[in-house]
Amino acid sequence: MKFVDFFVLVSCFFLAFIIFLPLDSNAQETGEIKNEKLSPILIQSEMDKVELPGGFIYKNARNGVLGGMDIMDIPFTQFNYTEKTVRTFGDSSLPLNLVLINNPSIRTSNTSPMYSDFSIRGINANGNNFYLNGVPNLFAQFLTPPMHIIGNIDIMSGPNTVLNGSTTSVNGVNGHTAPNGVISVTTKRATAEPITRYTQTFSGRSSFGEYVDLSRRFGENKAWGFRVNAEHLDGDLAVAGMAREARNAYINIDHVGENNFTNFFIGYFDVHVTGGQRWFDVHNSSLSLVDAPDSSRSFDYKGMKKIQRGYMFTLNHDQKITDDWNVFINFGMTDRSGSKYDNNGGSLGLIGHTGIIEDELLNQIEANRNEYAQIGIKGKIKMGEVTNNLSLVWDWSWTKNYTTGSSVIGSSKSLTGSVFHGVTANDPLPVGGRAPLSNHEITKSITFADHLEYKNFGLIFALQRRENDFRSFNVSGAQTEKSNHLATTPSYAITFKPIDNLLIYASHSESYTRARTIGTQYANSGELVKPVKNKQNEIGLKYQNNDFITTLSLFSVDQKSFRVETINGRDYQFGDGINDYKGVELNFNGKLIPQFNLMGGVLYLNAKRKKTENGLYDGMYVQGVAKWSGVLAGEYEINSQNAAIARLVYSGPAYVTNGNKVKLPPWYSVDLGYRFEMTIHNVPITLRAMCYNLLDRDYWIGRGGSNVIGLSMPRTLSLSAQFDF
Repeated sequence: MKFVDFFVLVSCFFLAFIIFLPLDSNAQETGEIKNEKLSPILIQSEMDKVELPGGFIYKNARNGVLGGMDIMDIPFTQFNYTEKTVRTFGDSSLPLNLVLINNPSIRTSNTSPMYSDFSIRGINANGNNFYLNGVPNLFAQFLTPPMHIIGNIDIMSGPNTVLNGSTTSVNGVNGHTAPNGVISVTTKRATAEPITRYTQTFSGRSSFGEYVDLSRRFGENKAWGFRVNAEHLDGDLAVAGMAREARNAYINIDHVGENNFTNFFIGYFDVHVTGGQRWFDVHNSSLSLVDAPDSSRSFDYKGMKKIQRGYMFTLNHDQKITDDWNVFINFGMTDRSGSKYDNNGGSLGLIGHTGIIEDELLNQIEANRNEYAQIGIKGKIKMGEVTNNLSLVWDWSWTKNYTTGSSVIGSSKSLTGSVFHGVTANDPLPVGGRAPLSNHEITKSITFADHLEYKNFGLIFALQRRENDFRSFNVSGAQTEKSNHLATTPSYAITFKPIDNLLIYASHSESYTRARTIGTQYANSGELVKPVKNKQNEIGLKYQNNDFITTLSLFSVDQKSFRVETINGRDYQFGDGINDYKGVELNFNGKLIPQFNLMGGVLYLNAKRKKTENGLYDGMYVQGVAKWSGVLAGEYEINSQNAAIARLVYSGPAYVTNGNKVKLPPWYSVDLGYRFEMTIHNVPITLRAMCYNLLDRDYWIGRGGSNVIGLSMPRTLSLSAQFDF
């Protein structure tokens, strides 16, 4: 079925659904009609957004199946970033990491448009970790939610998928690290006032973008809302030969009733990236590491490209049953296909002390289909002075992945070069074939949660029963591996508010990765790795005055460790012991003085290995994880039309390789920007300029839990002009 036919079919089905079903809302995790009430509509979303002074974060956030809560009541480190934060710090031609790193928990491990990797409290993650309108599994390492559709981003630091339902997404480094955070994106929805917006952008060498944003509400009481966002981006990025093309269109339709809320989001995307190699895998034989090369140097080769195209949609419905009880459903799917001509494993093999690069070429045809369904009931039971906020939720996730079987050609030297001169592909471009089914996975779960409130005390308890069924297949279709994994996983927390603006809390959270097979870059490729668990304990406090909120937390995370060993010239990957992450995190957001908006924080993270085989690596630092990192971002509002923006990002030294022989130097980056607003012929115009890596520094970037390091991007200028008609 062609996409256009599918789009028409689904749209007609949805419209029929809206017309014939009495729709409803408490809008547990989907409403965003803000405080611009659509009078005389009687019901509001429980996720009505209240911005903190400065406009960078909301005062409330989505706490999984428990729904919307004030962040001063959430016993985890969590912030809900606004559309303003995305517009101020983001660039659509570059990874969404540019926005995420405003959170001190998150450090980018990549500057390339080919990948989306970042770390949360030292543990690697990527686009697979994103939720969209409460639905997981819609994105991939190559794809994250495009910035122009984002209404807000919820970031919860720490593994808490128990409160967020089942997921079959590939997480972290090739799927073997369980998610150490929940990143949930809500799409833009129709606002009370109409929007007719056109934006032009320029960045890099010649990357031009055009964006259309249309929003309307109509019908009785303006109950219906339509929001259309479209993008056309094309051109060269800051490094010569590196280019990105993106064409997409998304529609968000919502309906707000007296007792219901429904939201339907659908879109088509087509993304091409030429070049973009910025990753290097430091060989364990390395004795040291050469200085970072000129970041404007290209490490691409002829024919290097990644392509992804497809569609996705989400459907959210919330139906009020009584004043205290409602049922909700969340459903979504994505169907995408593409190809890549890349190096095997995604990173160039680097002998660190020599600067020599050797690797294999990879040509791959791939496709993926993910489906997700969730149904739940939520309500309140009062027993004297005790209120129980209860949720009971069922989740189902299905995923199928298709690949050519990773058709590597040539020897381990089919790609050669150095960090001083770039790389050369020594073999001809291989020909890809049809992509057969490589694995099929089904995850089911049932979750019970209770948020108990008594005076100024709170208690959260959640329990999830999860079943993961994973099967892998060879190129001829025969099943090669099978895993059926059952687990019961808890999450719990206690809170105390001695005064209204101070929260003291302690919490425990857990999460699982999916099952997977060892990647093709290793000699033991195809071996099964069963699901891996993260466990975190956290204590903290949150304090808010009128204009500022501060969070201080102490945490400890344990996760299964993996190591890469070179045997007879071949790399093997094995499970080996535990990575133990202990840290302290400080966050702050709000207005420092009336004209100065501030956000950022500091993270101290002591990540060491334990229980390794024969104690060989016990006490050594986890690769790629810096002890100290932080971010300081500010906006100075000169007047109602002018604002200056600045950001400083810092990461301390970190070790790579198993034996901690190689050490990355510390790095920092400075970003500087300006915003100017004016009106010409009654048309409001907003001009923005942002310069990333203003000082044009060259530096290596660690990737949590692996020997892979990234190279910085050179100084990059981004310009935009927004017209509101």
